[in-house]
Amino acid sequence: MTRKKIKVLRLDNGGEYTDKDFTDFCAKEGIKREWTTPYNPEQNVVEQKNRTIVGAAKAMLYDQDLPRFLWAEACNTTIYIHNRTPHRALGKRTPEGVFTGKKPEISHLRIFGSVAYCHILDEKRSELDQTTKKGCLVGYSETSKAYKIYIPSSRKIVIRQDAKFMEDRAFRKSREMPTKGQSKEVPLVQQQQGLQGG
Repeated sequence: MTRKKIKVLRLDNGGEYTDKDFTDFCAKEGIKREWTTPYNPEQNVVEQKNRTIVGAAKAMLYDQDLPRFLWAEACNTTIYIHNRTPHRALGKRTPEGVFTGKKPEISHLRIFGSVAYCHILDEKRSELDQTTKKGCLVGYSETSKAYKIYIPSSRKIVIRQDAKFMEDRAFRKSREMPTKGQSKEVPLVQQQQGLQGG
């Protein structure tokens, strides 16, 4: 990916960062460690960033009425998008661009939770089986130019390049506001039926 090396790590005083193996690894790799002051959350940028990521992931799941067990995919998608978004601290450059030296491609980005139809490979189906499966977008592959699609009927996530998205439905859903006294919480069974049925 890149030959750039980590020069400095800012860490809290967690045990995973203070054990001998990690200390030896950092010394061997020439990585300088800087410690935050204990019980000083203002200094702990990592904790602040984690709260931001989890908050965004919760909003994405809630916005599209997706089940909570997809939280890790929502967090990964938040980070994926964050790394391709310009930041003031980087002179309006993106973290991905600074790291790789190339402007990141973003034309493939789609609305999280969009209904997705993915092709079923010929060798994975019989002649009378359906040729597509319906799911929803839950992320992007880190190893190929492909999408992560959650298929409710099998409760599995598949990686596909050839998906077709219904983003207009996801956009409309995100614009809907619950009426007073009405919760947006939808039972998991109803969520899955909605994804399977249309």
